[in-house]
Amino acid sequence: MRSLFRNRVIYARISIVLIVSFGLGVLAVGTFRGDNSVFSYFELKKSRTNLEATVADLEKQNRELTEEITRLKKSKSYARKVLRDKYHVMDPDENIMFFAD
Repeated sequence: MRSLFRNRVIYARISIVLIVSFGLGVLAVGTFRGDNSVFSYFELKKSRTNLEATVADLEKQNRELTEEITRLKKSKSYARKVLRDKYHVMDPDENIMFFAD
């Protein structure tokens, strides 16, 4: 009787160990393979860092362009200077001459 009980206890323990081992094995394989793996996590983290840097650069450019637009709207003399220097716009009574270095 005792040996039958002892055999059942041993069988139950072995079953529990096998089930837990199988579950841990599945978790371990899932951790290193698939879409939700550790490697995917680090790739996504790197991608996020790059995107945050890009967003910061674009926000800086947006602020600079907004300031430039404000200056162009407020100052006619600044607008004329930009037109002359950047776009080579001239008054009707003047000529522009370019010299080679």
